[in-house]
Amino acid sequence: MNSPIVVGGFLPALAWGITAIFQKQSATSATGSAVYLIAFGAACALAGLIAAIIWRPAPWTAEGLGFAAIAGACFAVGTGLISFALFTYGVPVSKLAPIWSCNVLVTLAIGAVFLGEASELDMVKLVAGTLLIISGALLVSSA
Repeated sequence: MNSPIVVGGFLPALAWGITAIFQKQSATSATGSAVYLIAFGAACALAGLIAAIIWRPAPWTAEGLGFAAIAGACFAVGTGLISFALFTYGVPVSKLAPIWSCNVLVTLAIGAVFLGEASELDMVKLVAGTLLIISGALLVSSA
């Protein structure tokens, strides 16, 4: 298997899948969304500090920091809403995970429209994959 696919695809998918289980455990341990986001954010900040020590960090730019902050804010909103649903409604994580995993479709659409990546996409495969992702999410979340 290709290293970038393992490092940037398989391992993050594994880590995020495990993350969802601990997020559910946090919610069932009476930790509300705000406290969850604080603990989660602190762990992310610590991971960033460790990464800066281990990996040679790239130079910081105002533009790069701005994009990173926006990405963090979007991630925090999504993570906070998941935590809120798990805590407030007690919904099983196995029902939510297939739906929030459709985020790849949002990334594809934004990448195609705003980053000019549309020319690199095979529309037949894109439509077929989109239908499979949505069908799979609906099927798995209703299991």
